[in-house]
Amino acid sequence: MELIKEIGLEREFFLLRKDDDSIVEPIEYEFPADIFGFLVEFRSKPWKHLNTVKMTWDMEKSYWRHRADIFDMKFHDAPYMLVPNSTGQYFCNKYNGANYPDCTKNIYKKITGSHHLGIFFDWDSYGNCLLTAGMHVHFSQRDSKCNVIPFTDAQIMQIVKHMDDVFRPAITAAHRILGEWEPKKHGFEYRSLPCDIDEYHVLKEAFYILRSV
Repeated sequence: MELIKEIGLEREFFLLRKDDDSIVEPIEYEFPADIFGFLVEFRSKPWKHLNTVKMTWDMEKSYWRHRADIFDMKFHDAPYMLVPNSTGQYFCNKYNGANYPDCTKNIYKKITGSHHLGIFFDWDSYGNCLLTAGMHVHFSQRDSKCNVIPFTDAQIMQIVKHMDDVFRPAITAAHRILGEWEPKKHGFEYRSLPCDIDEYHVLKEAFYILRSV
């Protein structure tokens, strides 16, 4: 049975005011937002062809970038920002972070941390926390009747490890966590990439390994 194999991109940005680079809570201006309120979150349409995914991603980003300009704001695609612990705690309290379950998994047993909140408190000795922004790659496969075909553990391992191996320098430089993924109804998402990585390169590698398993 030939499967329909699809990929979608999800990318996070910080939304900043142009005059002082302060973080704006995107939901207050009706931008698509991450659940914890300090990140804009854009998604492509999932599809089986690289160029179609890239096209829908570019259209989404272009629309919202224009909206940001209207409000004198900008997207900041750095993979992390250092802010006071009190700022991170504000986001956790306001968006109920303590009660949000961590559904992430990791292919490496020795790694226990995750980016499910995107906040790492007490990052340095100056009372700062690390806010992180990533790029998530969604993998799915369906049959001809559009039924989701689950990935096996071996397939997930193969895909995640390939992506880790290709993008390891960028992942570690951005303080991201290798091997991180999360189950989804449509398949799973790979979560280790920083937000500032090249989308075309990511899609090229993602489609290559998805079609190989």
